[in-house]
Amino acid sequence: MNKQIVILALAVAALAGTVIVVAQDEPIDPRILTYDKGPDKINVSKYPAEMQKAYKQFATKCAKCHTLARAINCEFAVDDEWERYVKRMMRKAGSFITPDEGKQIFEFVTYDSKIRKRALYDKKLAETNAK
Repeated sequence: MNKQIVILALAVAALAGTVIVVAQDEPIDPRILTYDKGPDKINVSKYPAEMQKAYKQFATKCAKCHTLARAINCEFAVDDEWERYVKRMMRKAGSFITPDEGKQIFEFVTYDSKIRKRALYDKKLAETNAK
């Protein structure tokens, strides 16, 4: 019995080590690191109740893999940017973001972009429509 526990513990440690090595191999763009230094909370008290709930999901899931500030301060604003990013995060090992959670996160970040990042959203939307 003890031998099985030791083998299981070693297997778990090896798997965890693999995940850590993969994460460390990915260099982080210095521009992205600047997002980490910005605000790490959004005041959602004036958002609709469903968006306040979605914010909690966003904050919980996104902060598992990187600072919440990174997602809050990034340059994504329009729906297609957010859709690609949320799907990419869902595919990352260890994110454990279900399709329903991903949908809720997407709905929050697109809503938030139209409110809090309105100028950036309008600019990018105009650029997209001009093409």
